[in-house]
Amino acid sequence: MTQDLYVSSFPRLEAKLPGQDAAWLKALRLQALERFKQTGFPTDELENWKYTNLSLTLLKESFAFETATSTAAVATQLKKAGFDVDKAHLMVFINGRFSKEFSSLKPLAKGITVQNMASSLSSETVKAFVGKIAPSQNRAFTALNTAFFTDGLFVQLEAGKVLDAPIHVVYLSANGNQTTQSHVRNLLVLGDDSKVNVIEHYWGENLSAYFTNVVTEAAMAKGSSLDHTKIGLEDIKGYHIGSLIALQEEGSRLSSRLFSIGGALTRNEIETTLSQKKAECVLEGLYLAKEKQHVDTRTFIDHLSPNCNSHEVYKGVADGQATAVFDGRILVRENAQKTDARQSNKNLLLTKEAKVYSKPQLQIYADDVKCSHGSATGQIDEEALFYLQSRGISRDEAKKVLVYAFAGEMVEKIESAYLKPALKKLVDNWMEVH
Repeated sequence: MTQDLYVSSFPRLEAKLPGQDAAWLKALRLQALERFKQTGFPTDELENWKYTNLSLTLLKESFAFETATSTAAVATQLKKAGFDVDKAHLMVFINGRFSKEFSSLKPLAKGITVQNMASSLSSETVKAFVGKIAPSQNRAFTALNTAFFTDGLFVQLEAGKVLDAPIHVVYLSANGNQTTQSHVRNLLVLGDDSKVNVIEHYWGENLSAYFTNVVTEAAMAKGSSLDHTKIGLEDIKGYHIGSLIALQEEGSRLSSRLFSIGGALTRNEIETTLSQKKAECVLEGLYLAKEKQHVDTRTFIDHLSPNCNSHEVYKGVADGQATAVFDGRILVRENAQKTDARQSNKNLLLTKEAKVYSKPQLQIYADDVKCSHGSATGQIDEEALFYLQSRGISRDEAKKVLVYAFAGEMVEKIESAYLKPALKKLVDNWMEVH
């Protein structure tokens, strides 16, 4: 996969991309392509990519631009995984394109819009927000996504609207032996005092390599609430680059939950700007890596205004020869007095070959704040193992108990009856192979 290939292929592919009648989108795509030309793919010489060398992984592969839509019994598989999909708005995308056949949207109240992006490009709201919250400058994969995206999720809630049932969005890569790539663009626009729960669920069933590149933009108006969960269950041959970029106004609340399991290489970026007073965010995540998997998690919380709170907890487990990266940055600007910001990252290494690079960062330019950050990485406590074995538990089972005690905390704290059983099963299944 090379920069030149994308640039040279764009004229041929442009006519097949959605939004041909939207002059603003054509201009936005061309602008993004030009920025991609300027930046190219990031290298490990950049500080933000220091521990993720794409030239040894993703860029060695070649992915087809056009793939046929596969068929899959998605709802059946979700139920087997522990999701009661009858209680959710289900939207399914296969190889980057919306599948009406496998989707199931319940009736929506007036003032609530849930659609696929390709059908929403004439909306003034889409025009107003796409590319504004997540601009393409100095973001190679965002620029690539903007130029090539084929579809995605569009959600809009007018002021005061509340959607009780979660929106469960499945992005499935499934095309047999053919390599695939999907560029997915999601937009969530929340009006004043509105509330919604969105689940982004990625998984792959390819026999060959595939690449998913996703950008989610969230515009959160005064007093709005977004509960966002991302589940990354990619195949071992999958490459996943994804970002959630949010802009929060006064009194808004973002809950971001990340569960990253699987994939040859996975990189998740979560960024939010607390742009007005009394905004708050809670960022939580669990990443599990085995064999030679590489998982990179980056967060950035920009405390732009006073009286805002942020709470951040991420945990990781690395087994085999896996590598995990955590880079969390909190920026407290000069005017952001009365900020309360806390960050924690803890990692567990199950082998001597596994590696974790943890880099919590706290930049404070205000003087009346409460801020803390910390990181800890270690191996399983041998004394705890010995204690469990002395009670008649085998060493392997004792190891599983201790690992789940560490990782399971991120599942047990979930309150959603829709999410919790499935996520617990997901972690349990990962544990069974160790």
